[in-house]
Amino acid sequence: MATLPFPSRTSLSRVLLTGSLLLGTALAQDGATTADNGFLTGLRGFETFHEPLGQPLYFESPFNDTGLRFLYLRHRFSDQSTLQGGNVTVYALQARLAITDRLAFIATKDGYSELESGILQDEGWNDLAAGFKYVLHADQEKQYVVTPGIRYQAENGHRGVLQGGADELSPFVSLAKGYGDLHLVSNLTLRVPLGGGEGNTVGHWDVHLDYDVNPGKQAVFAPLLEVHGVHYLDDGNSALNVGGLDYTNLGSQPAKHFVCWAGIGARLEILQQFEVGACYEFALTDPSDDIMSRRVTIDFITRW
Repeated sequence: MATLPFPSRTSLSRVLLTGSLLLGTALAQDGATTADNGFLTGLRGFETFHEPLGQPLYFESPFNDTGLRFLYLRHRFSDQSTLQGGNVTVYALQARLAITDRLAFIATKDGYSELESGILQDEGWNDLAAGFKYVLHADQEKQYVVTPGIRYQAENGHRGVLQGGADELSPFVSLAKGYGDLHLVSNLTLRVPLGGGEGNTVGHWDVHLDYDVNPGKQAVFAPLLEVHGVHYLDDGNSALNVGGLDYTNLGSQPAKHFVCWAGIGARLEILQQFEVGACYEFALTDPSDDIMSRRVTIDFITRW
């Protein structure tokens, strides 16, 4: 498939800057009309929901709060894949800041990777990604939230751990719906490389389900199930026959343009302020088609 044409990075930056200024001005005027515009506190009324766990770099929840999220990922490559087995271990920190009850700043990618595959061994810093999200619709009575957003990722990471491949712009929309103690969270994301063939255009979809076993307690336990899908929508300039899933953007020519995996795990939320989660993820499509064989993800969230 041919690579889609994109405008220059300079023109895109100007458009994004102008749009951000206009949006910020409108939201500031809107927030100024209320005594408490939600700075730091964000949007209340959805505290019984839990954050999704798998694919943490692009599976952004629709909720707006302020907090830090510490991440550990241990990702295993298939022995039959192009990377010839091995692992990548990622240590990262995410940050979110509620600017108003609707608008939030998000910093979703950073950290350090240790790569030990059959053909590559190195360690180094990951790319940086940040952006904004805005709660477009929130109904506390029906427990329903819809939040679009956009993030920018810089190609500043270390090439030896398969980072630094392409600048990316990734608009997304997330939603959540509560059914009593059962919670559904889903997300759609489009990743657009700003350097043409340096990266692949990638589509993501994610679905998360969890259930509160002991609702209303100080420490709530919730088992979870997730499914994630990645679609490579075009080919890049690289001759590699695998894509980078959510870890990187290789600008490759994947042999298979759809990859799917699932995750099972649980969350423990304490006083609706601290949350720890762990899940085991495994490929649903052929593991040798791409870089996903299995993965363990562990996180810890603290909120203000």
